[in-house]
Amino acid sequence: MTGPPDLAEPAKRRLRGLPAGVLSAALVALGIKIVLALRTTGTNDIRSFMYFLVEYDSWGIRRTYADEPEFNHPPFILHWLGALRWLYHHVGLKPGFWIRIPAILADFGSACLLGKLFASRLDDPRVRATLLLAVLAPVSIFVSGFHGNNDPVMIFLVLLSVFLLERGAPCAIGGLAMGMAVNMKIVPLVFWPAIFLWLPGWRRRAEYFGAAALAVVVASSPILFQEPALLARKVLGYRSAFGMWGFSRLAKLAPESLSSAYEAAGRYVLVAVLVALAFWMNRRAEKPSPFAQIGLLAFAFLAFSPGFGVQYLAWLVPWIAGAALAPAVRFTIAATLFLGLVYTFWCQGVPFEAGDPDWRHAVFWRNGLPWDFANADSMGEWRGPIVPFEIACWLSVAWMLVAKLRALRSRARSEDVPARASS
Repeated sequence: MTGPPDLAEPAKRRLRGLPAGVLSAALVALGIKIVLALRTTGTNDIRSFMYFLVEYDSWGIRRTYADEPEFNHPPFILHWLGALRWLYHHVGLKPGFWIRIPAILADFGSACLLGKLFASRLDDPRVRATLLLAVLAPVSIFVSGFHGNNDPVMIFLVLLSVFLLERGAPCAIGGLAMGMAVNMKIVPLVFWPAIFLWLPGWRRRAEYFGAAALAVVVASSPILFQEPALLARKVLGYRSAFGMWGFSRLAKLAPESLSSAYEAAGRYVLVAVLVALAFWMNRRAEKPSPFAQIGLLAFAFLAFSPGFGVQYLAWLVPWIAGAALAPAVRFTIAATLFLGLVYTFWCQGVPFEAGDPDWRHAVFWRNGLPWDFANADSMGEWRGPIVPFEIACWLSVAWMLVAKLRALRSRARSEDVPARASS
């Protein structure tokens, strides 16, 4: 005679593997991005990356960092680009495809990690909906499949580090993942105070950040030791475009003296906000999870950042999973419309010179989506009717930040209730 069915067995199987719906959605997004990368040229960033590598081969490290104003990447990126060039020469396909394929695969990896993180909560319709929004996000399709930059790789490595911490892996392994994220871009440094405060005990902190520092040093050698002062000044002193997003857009409307002051001090205001939030989230014995903390900080970064690049929106995609549904939907819609318009505007760059019509006219679209080469250098900053969509996107980021703050405050208050009752 058989016993009663084990009702927990399906949940156990789901926890051990990736949910089928998440995997299917991730494969669909993967396919779309690969087709886009094969059929389009992308943005100026792709050509710039290949040009940086040529400069490094011809000039050496000093002139590359000192004389090339746009090269501000960590030194590991030069090794990274060399490996991608090797694949291009030995496998074929376009260089732009190889620049984009790491980001495309990183998005698939992020989707798998999110599926495992939220596998036990898929009975909640809100969690299912926001998880699918993150996996199928048009923002990721645009940035990874078309734009061509390392932001999705960086955020995958940050998410991997968070995943390892939440699953109880050795702190050193999580630290290695975070160190490699910093090797892609220095932005993850802003998450370090929160992780430092979340980790219990100095030994675990030393293991995590020691491994992260080791990953940076080893992966950046020997370039790191050739011109350390120059590299630190150029990489850590990087300032992205001012006046194109959020408070910096508003500052442009103020008197020039105030705008210049904010441009000079805005990054310090941003750092102060992020550090204050890290202390606020970790002031209690029952701290929010690393996933919740990094997600809030990512949205705070873009809400207060004085500089901006459209590819930065990819930093936010994984952290909409599990968030409040309404802000997640609004961010997805606003960011999709904004990015789609910006890339379409930039794609006028080459054909525009041949007399093609303005992108706002129907004849421009007669051959389908007119995306191939988004020439931002030729077209310049987006303007005119696109600016309201940019502002709407920024407001959606701010709304999501407020929603995440409210969720953490509600949790903190609920935890205070037993303490007050017992006292």
